[in-house]
Amino acid sequence: MSDTDHAGRRAFRASRVKLAFLTSAGSKALGLIVQFLAVPLAMRSLGAERFGIYTMLVSALVWIDLGRLGIGPGLTRELAIAWNRGDRQRERMLFSNATFLLLGISTVIAALLVVGYGVGADHIGHLFGASGTRYRSEILAGMVVVGVFLVAQIVFSAGEAARSAYQDDFINNLMNTLANLASLLMIFAVAVFQPTIPAFALAVFGSLALGKGVNLAFLILRSRRYLSPRWRFVDRTQLRPLLASSLAFWIIQIATLMMHNLSMLQLGQMIGAEELSPFAVVFRLLQLLSTGVLMVSMPLWPAITDAVVRGDRDWIVRAGRRLVLGALAFASATAIALALAGPRLIPLWAGSAIKPDALLCGLLGLYFVIWMWNHCHTVLLFGLGRLWTAAYVLLAEGALVLILSALLIPRLGAAGTAAGLCLAGLVTTSWILPAVVRRTLARPLHGNATAPGTPMHPLAEEQIL
Repeated sequence: MSDTDHAGRRAFRASRVKLAFLTSAGSKALGLIVQFLAVPLAMRSLGAERFGIYTMLVSALVWIDLGRLGIGPGLTRELAIAWNRGDRQRERMLFSNATFLLLGISTVIAALLVVGYGVGADHIGHLFGASGTRYRSEILAGMVVVGVFLVAQIVFSAGEAARSAYQDDFINNLMNTLANLASLLMIFAVAVFQPTIPAFALAVFGSLALGKGVNLAFLILRSRRYLSPRWRFVDRTQLRPLLASSLAFWIIQIATLMMHNLSMLQLGQMIGAEELSPFAVVFRLLQLLSTGVLMVSMPLWPAITDAVVRGDRDWIVRAGRRLVLGALAFASATAIALALAGPRLIPLWAGSAIKPDALLCGLLGLYFVIWMWNHCHTVLLFGLGRLWTAAYVLLAEGALVLILSALLIPRLGAAGTAAGLCLAGLVTTSWILPAVVRRTLARPLHGNATAPGTPMHPLAEEQIL
């Protein structure tokens, strides 16, 4: 590729990343406002016990999202490659394959949820303990609300994935802004008129599903009509490259849920829903603050894929260095503030019933630094095509979190899960992922080595990119 072409493409990538950042900043800022208001409203309206139940309920049902099999980010990666090669026919095929596959998956999951609801209704106490008996009707209604909208999001996720592939994340951000506005209005209404578990679930998950659904509709009806799903575009022989990328993302998703959801469910079962609340509130705060990094990192990895296809190593190195240094500075400042002032400030925000101790705040602050460090290097590996390496390492981290937490919770309580998160990250991902990034960038980039549509073994892409 000529220097002129490189310069032009770099300018395009830079402009789209900046546009994505600016719109993401607005969207995430509104999202942060919504969540900063939602958590104390939920705490004060539901009470500590029901808030703990809500957290456990969402942690249990969010596993429905695994039904996407990682097809969303897998579709982003494959569409980005096809688009950069000018292969519109492959774009159509990829989007139709992904859409019909997601429709089939959502139908199966919906059927399983119906069966599971009938069976699980009699076993609420096993998961929620005494709280399950007291709030049985609210838990069952909440299960239906969360389940329905999570299934809907499985199908709608194809729209966001395609937008990211075309580096149109600014449109995703605008749709999320509308969803956050709807959520804010619904949360206030729920807190005043109907402070129940299913009502809060509707306010949060219903607005998210609405935003994703509108985004998908605009994509195929207005922005890129040629992507409109058609059965004649479905090519089952071409599912392998899509699934090769998607399954790696699926394993990464499983690992993340093990660390951030199953560990919380494990903690709630071991110490009780009410005692879980301080950990859940502080961790939710860190999840909200992590959007400060995600609004840069998520639009960046498709741009890195673009640079790999075009062999532009220098741009990747500079972009990666800026991402890591910026994320570390932000995470370190957050960790210091949480360790020094968290025990005093958290009750002022979430309510006097939430009183995290200094040990819990300090450990979760340390984990936030480890988490952001690992996230940045995972994003770099996404763009570089080392999906399966990242998947295996993160899965090992997730399993280690659960093992260490189970050993430490009886001694440290909620701080045991925080310590497990820190130790697992330090032992595995914090040094392995950076080493893989350095080794990958030390080798020649061969982004055009594979012809469009060539089936790829899950491990083969790592040898190519």
